[in-house]
Amino acid sequence: MRSRFKNVLVGLLLGAVSVVQAQVSQKAKSIKMEIGQIEVLNFQSIGRVAVGNSKLLNATTSDDKELVLFGLSEGFTTLQVWDKNGTSNSYRVLIESANQNKMLQDIQKILRKIPNVRTSIIADKVIVEGDKLSDFDRQKVVQLTKHYPQIIDMSSQVGWDEMLMIDVQIVELPRQFVQQLGLKWGTSAEGGVQLGLTFEGSSGTKASAYRSNLLASSLSNANAIVNPALFGGINAFLNASINAMAVEGQAVVLAQPQLTARNGTTAEFLAGGEVPYTMIDDKGQTQTVFKPYGVSLNITPIIQRDGTIRSKINVEVSAVDTSMNLNGGPALKTRRTSTEFNSKSGEPIVISGFISRDQMQSMSKLPGIAETPILGELFKSRNFQNNETELVIIVRPYVVKPNDKTMQRRVHRTKTILDSSFEQKPILNIPIEADAERHFKPNTKKIKYIKMQSKTHYLPPVARIPLTRPFPDRYIEGPKATKMKFPKKTKRVSRRKLRGRRR
Repeated sequence: MRSRFKNVLVGLLLGAVSVVQAQVSQKAKSIKMEIGQIEVLNFQSIGRVAVGNSKLLNATTSDDKELVLFGLSEGFTTLQVWDKNGTSNSYRVLIESANQNKMLQDIQKILRKIPNVRTSIIADKVIVEGDKLSDFDRQKVVQLTKHYPQIIDMSSQVGWDEMLMIDVQIVELPRQFVQQLGLKWGTSAEGGVQLGLTFEGSSGTKASAYRSNLLASSLSNANAIVNPALFGGINAFLNASINAMAVEGQAVVLAQPQLTARNGTTAEFLAGGEVPYTMIDDKGQTQTVFKPYGVSLNITPIIQRDGTIRSKINVEVSAVDTSMNLNGGPALKTRRTSTEFNSKSGEPIVISGFISRDQMQSMSKLPGIAETPILGELFKSRNFQNNETELVIIVRPYVVKPNDKTMQRRVHRTKTILDSSFEQKPILNIPIEADAERHFKPNTKKIKYIKMQSKTHYLPPVARIPLTRPFPDRYIEGPKATKMKFPKKTKRVSRRKLRGRRR
């Protein structure tokens, strides 16, 4: 009797376990909805309903067999429905915003236009992947990420960006010579630093490049020169004129730097120094800090798709004002400007308007007689000097590409000047040649060394012999001469031959 009862109990338990396993193993169904959309589910009977997040989904029963779902907000939640027999049905509900799929597809189309970018849509997100992105393309992805939170940016910026070489000349010229150079500034603009360039040839014809107000940044109406040959003529004319005046002492070339920058980065230059002055911090302690002065130049060039170079430049000219000396230190006279301009590769841009005036008046006279009224003016000599100098900054941006011939010529010219200026070539800093591997063959010979005063000194290297070449033979120890030992019979034969030859 007891054994039958045990068997029945075990059978019931196994059946209940199988039913539970069947219910648990049932996979959850997926439902995709939009905000404001209504979805109706039909069942044989509805006993209970449970929603994971009621802020996203609203579930109500219209009768015992229909369940009405209403999307409230964007997100993901779960839904569990039991019938009157206890059987449950699981649902995974994804609620998207209206036209979510269309918006994701539009974002994907925009990103596909960017080179080296791969996109994929996962759920309600757009995954952006890619490497070797330029600064310009990387900035596009960042801007899209700010406007669309659905974008997950996983791209990297390890691309090859174009390089720019910025040739800058900072020249101080007398005011009257500026117009002789062909640099004539417009008179219609109201104040501000003027930018312009007109080239006057021997025939008197003019080729207008730029004439506008920098502070107003009104470069849109400028007449652009599109002939590269004319750029070279303008550059040659400016260089020749400035060099001629510098030789005569009429112009002073303050600085002539050549800056190199990546596309979109900032190149900085300072020709001057730093002046110290004291200040008191919030703790009452005196500290000495330094403030730079001189000619400061910051330029940020960006290469556009059409090859135009858009540059943002900040120029500041400051000098120590000896007429005003404060307790903390000397004051600074500062003149600065900031502007943006467009130019082609190699096109010169001239910035001017930094005028300095020095006035001096002197008088020489004969003592006594010069104090006589009326006649005393005949014995006086007055000298009045008014010196006006203008600081001119000439900027020429160039696009530098790999294996650029201009850069190769400059490197070759620099190497030629160094080789002709120094009698002995530097040995430690000579670059390894392309075929240097043939010079490094294994050599079993030892390097000769000498001992002096219980110290070991290696012989100095020969002049004009770089380290990439082997040492001369006179510095390498050769095989030592050894005395040959012959057997006795061989010696007798050789002696007889020698005697016969003597006879």
